[in-house]
Amino acid sequence: MPLTDTQIKKAKSNGKVQKLNDGDGLRLEISKAGTKSFKYRIRANGKDTNITLGLYPPMTLAEARAKRDEVKAAVRQGIDPIKCKRDAKLKQLAVEQAEQQRITFSQLFEQWHDHNESEWNYKYATDIRNRITQHLLPVLGDLFIDEITPQQIIYALKQMEAKGLGDSIKKVKQYASRIFRYGVGLGLCAVDPVRDIPAADIFKKPKKENLSHLTKPQDLYQLLNAIDAYLGDISTATALKLAPHVFLRPSELAGLRWDEVTLTKTKIGDATLEHGAVLIEWERMKMKRPHVVPLSKQAKELLQTMEAFKDSSAFVFPSPRNPNRPIHRDSLGAGLKRIGFNGKQTAHGFRHTASTLLNEQGFNRDHIEKQLAHEAGDVRHDYNKAEYLKQRATMMQAWSDYLDGLKAGADVVPINHHKKG
Repeated sequence: MPLTDTQIKKAKSNGKVQKLNDGDGLRLEISKAGTKSFKYRIRANGKDTNITLGLYPPMTLAEARAKRDEVKAAVRQGIDPIKCKRDAKLKQLAVEQAEQQRITFSQLFEQWHDHNESEWNYKYATDIRNRITQHLLPVLGDLFIDEITPQQIIYALKQMEAKGLGDSIKKVKQYASRIFRYGVGLGLCAVDPVRDIPAADIFKKPKKENLSHLTKPQDLYQLLNAIDAYLGDISTATALKLAPHVFLRPSELAGLRWDEVTLTKTKIGDATLEHGAVLIEWERMKMKRPHVVPLSKQAKELLQTMEAFKDSSAFVFPSPRNPNRPIHRDSLGAGLKRIGFNGKQTAHGFRHTASTLLNEQGFNRDHIEKQLAHEAGDVRHDYNKAEYLKQRATMMQAWSDYLDGLKAGADVVPINHHKKG
C-alpha cells in the first residue's frame, strides 16, 4: 500500500534502519538516529543505485513522488541523475568558493595600498589614502569590485565636481584605475571599469590654479607686515614668514624635515654657504630632482625659531594637532585668507612674485629658474644640484635684504645692478 502523510509522521526510530515502501521504487528510510529521507532506486550505467531525493519533513510525500517521476523521466532519456546531482553540487561549491574570494573596493584598496606603500614616500602615500577615503570609499567602498560599473565611478566623481573639486578628478580617476588594474592582475576582477569612462565631455574643465601674487612695493609692504602680525599657530605663522624667502612650493615648504635643513656654514660643490642650506631629495620635489636652497641670514633666523620643537617632531613645521605630521600645504593659503589677502596672494604666488621681480631687476634668468626648481627630468641621470650655487646664494641674500627693506617701508633701490649673464 502507498504511504500516507499520517503514517510517515507517526513513524518512529526503533534503533534499526527502517524502509517503508511507497511503490514504484520510492521509499521512506528511517535511520537509527530517526532521520527520515526519501530514496529512489534507479538503474543507471548497467547497475542499480539508490539516490536520496530529500529529507522529511522539508520534502513532503507529494514532493517526493513528483521528484521520483522527474528522475524516472530523466533516466528514460539517458540522463544520469547521479552525475547531474554531483555536477550541480560541484557547481554550487565553485559558486560558494568564488563568493568567499570576492572582495569589496575598500578591501582591494587596502591590499593595493599596503602592497605599494613601502615604495612611496610618506606624503604621496598619505595623499592617495586621503583622496580615496574622501571621494571614492563613501560611494564604492562596500561594493564588490566585480560588480562596480563605470556609471557608479562617474557618480562618485560627479559628486567631487559638485563640491568644486574638479581639479582633483583626474588624479582620483587615475588612482582608481591603478587599484582596479591591480585587482585584474591578481585575478580578483575581470576588467578595469575606469577604462570605459570617456576622457572628455563628462566633466567640466577644472579652473586653472589660482596663482595670484603681488609685485608692487606698497602691496608687498602691507603683505609682509600682515604676515608678521599673524596670530595663528606658530608652525603656520613661521612657514608664512619663510615662504617669500625660499621659493619653495607650498607642499615642499609645509613638509620640510629637519634632516633636510643645515643651519651652519656648509660647503656644497665649490660653493660655501655661510648661513646653511635646505637640501630636499628628489622624492619630495614636483620635478623629481634634488634641490638646494641656499639660506639667507633672514631665512636661517626664521628656521632657528622652530628648533624648540626639533626634539618632539621630525618636521620643521609640525601640525598643532599631531607632531608626527607636518602642517598641511593648504594651511599657508588659509593663513593668507585670514589676514585679508584672499584672491590677492596665494602661497604658490610667492614664487611668481620672486620670479617677476628678480627678472625685472636684472638677475640671470638661468639662476632664477634653477632656484625655482623648474627643471624636469629623470633622476637616474646625472644632475648637478649645485649648479650656479654661488650665484644663487648671492641672489637669495640680496632678495631677503630687498624684502626686509620693503617691510620696513623704505624707499628700496631695485637690485638691478646685477647684470644678466
